[in-house]
Amino acid sequence: MVTFEETNYTLMTSDLSDTCDLIPVIIWKEINLGATYKFVFMQAVEVTDILVGVDGNSICVPYLSRDEFTARSITEAALDSGGYVKDILAPETILIEIGDIIYNATRISDVVMEDSPSLGWVRASLQKMGQAIALRIDEDIRDALVAGAGNFAAAILVGTLSYDDVVDAVASLKGNGYWGEDGTYLLFVNAAQEADLVKDTRFTDTARYSSANIPLQGEAGKFASCRCLVTDITMAWGAVAYALVVAPPTNKYGPAAMFAWKRHVKQEAWRDEQEGRAVYLLSCRYGVEVKFADAIALISDC
Repeated sequence: MVTFEETNYTLMTSDLSDTCDLIPVIIWKEINLGATYKFVFMQAVEVTDILVGVDGNSICVPYLSRDEFTARSITEAALDSGGYVKDILAPETILIEIGDIIYNATRISDVVMEDSPSLGWVRASLQKMGQAIALRIDEDIRDALVAGAGNFAAAILVGTLSYDDVVDAVASLKGNGYWGEDGTYLLFVNAAQEADLVKDTRFTDTARYSSANIPLQGEAGKFASCRCLVTDITMAWGAVAYALVVAPPTNKYGPAAMFAWKRHVKQEAWRDEQEGRAVYLLSCRYGVEVKFADAIALISDC
């Protein structure tokens, strides 16, 4: 088995400078963490921790279709001779299985910590490791939603994303019985698609997309009965970009997808005394699965 020691490099003072310059250099008092990604896809799933701390690594979720029963008619004579016809529920199920361990690990030498104690190496490392795990989680949810939406051939095919395309996607969800009574639909787009929607002149009401309504969780206004969630996480397979319209997880008939924790994000640290360094680990375990594929509309080639 491959161990952390075999696959992870230790941050040492030699990584900070290759040569000693005659002109003194002052290092800024903190590490600028730089940009991160916009994480939005967790808002599309119902989250559960029912598996945390208990036996088992999967959840079987039963569900019913909207056509479980069909109302019948019967005459008095037929009722007298044969009685009522009996129907029974036939629930289907999905299986949410917990995947592999998702983790980031790093090692930091004592010398680095001694020579630059104010730079916050541990804080910066843990924050960047946490961002990497959050990116992986968002990408896994994105992939599940796209796969669950069905064959790409069944998607709404467009060129440049437009107001009409989003309206058509919403109409497809309504046709499947998802009306968004408990909240508007969720529209996932990338920054270029956001720009296409803002430039669309076929719907000119400024209330369609108001940047003044941007809250902290990443919502970028409303558009065609949707909450617009803009991300810079790649939304493409090959060279073909896509957008997603998803019924909200508050939908009273059940969420489009479910996310199950087995291990919440966990931080661990330990000393490696012989090598004079500390090891830091962030890890988690989870599973994500689409429950209602017809609650997801895929807009492709946009």
